[in-house]
Amino acid sequence: MLFEHCAKIPGSISGGAKDEVPPHFVYSIPPNKSINFKAKRIDITFDEYLQLKDVNNQFYSSPPITKKPEILLYSKTVRVTLKEPLLSDITYSFDFGPSITDLNEGNIATGFLYAFSTGDHIDSLTFTGRVLNAFDLKTTGKDDKVATWVMLYDDLSDSAVYKQTPTYIARADQLGFFTFSHIRPDTFRIFALRDMGGNLKFDMPAERIAFSDTLIVTDQRYYYSPEMPLFTSRNTPDSIKEKNPDLLHTDILLYQFEEKPTKQYRMAYERKVSNMLRFVYSMPVDSMEINIMDYEAAGKWYDLETSVNNDTLDYWLTDTALVNRPALLVHLYSPRTDSLNHLIFTDDTLKMAFEAPKQPAKSRRERKEEEGKPKPRTALQTMTVTTNVKGGGTMELTDRMQLISSQPIEATDPSKIILQEQVDTLKKPVAFTFTRDSVNARKAYIDWKLKEDTKYFLTIDSMSFLSIYNVFNDSTGISFTSQKEDYYSILEITFDSIPCPLVVQALKGDKENVVKQITLNSGNVATIDYLKPDKYKVKIIFDRNGNGQWDTGDYLKKIQPEKVEYFFEPEVETHSSVTTELQWSLTTKKVEDEEEAEDEEEAEDENEPDNGDQPSEKGESTSP
Repeated sequence: MLFEHCAKIPGSISGGAKDEVPPHFVYSIPPNKSINFKAKRIDITFDEYLQLKDVNNQFYSSPPITKKPEILLYSKTVRVTLKEPLLSDITYSFDFGPSITDLNEGNIATGFLYAFSTGDHIDSLTFTGRVLNAFDLKTTGKDDKVATWVMLYDDLSDSAVYKQTPTYIARADQLGFFTFSHIRPDTFRIFALRDMGGNLKFDMPAERIAFSDTLIVTDQRYYYSPEMPLFTSRNTPDSIKEKNPDLLHTDILLYQFEEKPTKQYRMAYERKVSNMLRFVYSMPVDSMEINIMDYEAAGKWYDLETSVNNDTLDYWLTDTALVNRPALLVHLYSPRTDSLNHLIFTDDTLKMAFEAPKQPAKSRRERKEEEGKPKPRTALQTMTVTTNVKGGGTMELTDRMQLISSQPIEATDPSKIILQEQVDTLKKPVAFTFTRDSVNARKAYIDWKLKEDTKYFLTIDSMSFLSIYNVFNDSTGISFTSQKEDYYSILEITFDSIPCPLVVQALKGDKENVVKQITLNSGNVATIDYLKPDKYKVKIIFDRNGNGQWDTGDYLKKIQPEKVEYFFEPEVETHSSVTTELQWSLTTKKVEDEEEAEDEEEAEDENEPDNGDQPSEKGESTSP
């Protein structure tokens, strides 16, 4: 006979209400907040059995330590064994993040921090804040596996963020909140970094950063009595932070951004189709030489197509001998930035292979049926032309008719393109202008005076376009109807003041696609017309340089990213033939801008810190 037995785990609960109580700290050896600390091992005991989740990634020390300690679990006790000597007269904080949980339900020991001092006193100041994405005011969220660190430097030089280990660090949580605990009175530079390199240094061009225009001067105003605890990122559960973020104390807001590339390098290269080679660079490419190894060109063997910014280069192969090769060895003489920040040209050999997608196996019957039939044309033997307006669909009154070909265009014959409108039961020819795109070799435009609520017919004859492969396009035709004028809605936004030019945007979807935008340079009323009746987010960009777009920041030039703001209602609903009026007060924002300008002037004086033990005055912790 076989008997089944269930092993009983210590501390497990069978039945009853769900345990929602997190583990509570009981005692530690040495005691928490010890002074004159000399131990090499710390035992931290809680009131119930525990489990450690991802502790090696969640644990950190502030100030940072080079070698992470060994962290092991013994039922209710977490044992930390140090691997290196500690600095003298320094207060350390060990933050375990969400890694300490109870055994049964995974309740997190929120807010636990182990602190000690290698000197004769514990530093006791607290500094808090929040990091937001400068472009959309969002946070990194749960899915971002790269930590964003907020760092304080007592080295006030600009180069410290590139070269030095920070004095203190705090990790921003998924909502962007951070807390520095047990820091000393001093003057600091604050810097936030999405640390892709994992070394607490700003040394990768795509790392997102944030900084403050002014120095942070910590003094007794950042001391908070244990009898009057703060709501901070450390002691507030995520469920409360998500529902009530305004409850949390924040001394500073930091706006994170990615700088414009300043170093030229090749980001990617690919051959997704047999007849095109693509090269992607971090910055616009002014010149580059390309050759195919083991190939003697009898003439021009490619047609070049570039992106609008000239950072993506598509080489369309015109020689079918190259197209048919499964792999090409490509020699490039291309630009890159060297370690001295000089633009140089280097030689590279790249293997660029194309593997045709595998076709499903055919049965004997299918193969027999195909015998005697003409073989289907290859992609190189076929040229299709499509439009941005769907056949049988509706063309918006604000749209422009685009013709997109599957191959680069060598020549066109617009006389073979026919546009007609329906008048009663007749089709009437419509005059139009035909324009080739100045950048995209596969795109052209048709422009005419578009009438509302009118049915149109577009016919593209089979010899309208000739490709670089000497292939004519297949004939095609579509019918469509233009939108009614009274279908559209209007947004009219009245601002109480205009501190600078504003870019006003109507956005749709989680990715905030721009449906329409206008620039307001004068006056205080922004009108966004020809909007489909729908729900929109409304956003403004404080366009301080007046170029009609959002601009990122620059750390060394001390340029903050342009500020953005959203209308207080998450979505604004519009209706056909209705003007939706909004009132938007920017008075507070304008005052903040004026105060920030004053702070920047004051910062010039603060950049030379007092040599005494205690700074004489506290620098403003302004929102950058």
